[in-house]
Amino acid sequence: MERVRTVVGIDPGTKKVGYAVIAETNAGWQVVDSGLFQLPSKLPVPQRLAMLYDDLLGLLQDHLPDCLIVEEPHVRPFGMKSALVVAQSVGVVKLAAVKVGIPVVSFPYTQAKRILTGSGSASREVLAAAVQQILKLPELPPWQDAIDAMAFALCYCLLTPQPEEVRMSK
Repeated sequence: MERVRTVVGIDPGTKKVGYAVIAETNAGWQVVDSGLFQLPSKLPVPQRLAMLYDDLLGLLQDHLPDCLIVEEPHVRPFGMKSALVVAQSVGVVKLAAVKVGIPVVSFPYTQAKRILTGSGSASREVLAAAVQQILKLPELPPWQDAIDAMAFALCYCLLTPQPEEVRMSK
């Protein structure tokens, strides 16, 4: 199976950051790597962000993806402080990608849900089932954040199909 492109999906946070590396091949999509960066909550946020940067830089240098997709932070009236902290994580993710020369795309969680399930208000369980079905996974990873990262990567692949001549020439 020849790889056409590789994308990394990121579900940002300051304590847990989900990631998924998905390779698009001529035969479909394949999960190359997925997991969770666990950032110790006892550390101050700036130190956790530095750890995230280092971990993510290593992941990106190992896989050299064609694109990184990260969740666009959403702000709820009652969660402004939380959204601002997560936005810092998104900034670190974007910085790491730019440092390695990887383009960054972001979109809201509701868009990923709408594209993969048909409903922007789908539950996490429905989204997880859609991810499992599309990727033909025998089982899902135990971390919801990694599943969400897979959803972002898949959503990007579905929204930006490779032109036929690119698929044939690689």
